[in-house]
Amino acid sequence: MEQRLTNRDRHGRGIRHSLSGGLYKTGGSGQDQFASIVSSTCEYLRERWPEELGSLKFQILDAPILGVNSTYVKRWAARVETMTIVIYRLPILRLDQNAHASPTEERVRIEHHVFEAAAELIGKEPWELIFGDEPEN
Repeated sequence: MEQRLTNRDRHGRGIRHSLSGGLYKTGGSGQDQFASIVSSTCEYLRERWPEELGSLKFQILDAPILGVNSTYVKRWAARVETMTIVIYRLPILRLDQNAHASPTEERVRIEHHVFEAAAELIGKEPWELIFGDEPEN
């Protein structure tokens, strides 16, 4: 008798599908959605401010390293020498979480942290990047 390698292949019927079949698509994971928001926000900043942020790079890490006497958990870091912003996913998603926030509010909150980090990188205020005059080309 042949031994089956998986529990899902019972009685020789093959691998079963989920109960909902193809009716419901869950989209990407939460990490994929977070990365997509950060990426599209950085792309917007590169296009909107090409001279200042055209070479903007980003990195997403789970969390910053905390010191022994830390009283605050950073949400982002700016590394001027490499034109890189580091966005810390878990503090943004878990520590600033609003249980009643809509997906749009969550997106705006994540985008805000990206704007803060990019503004710090080039010595501006976040509102200058969001509402500032059109940069001269």
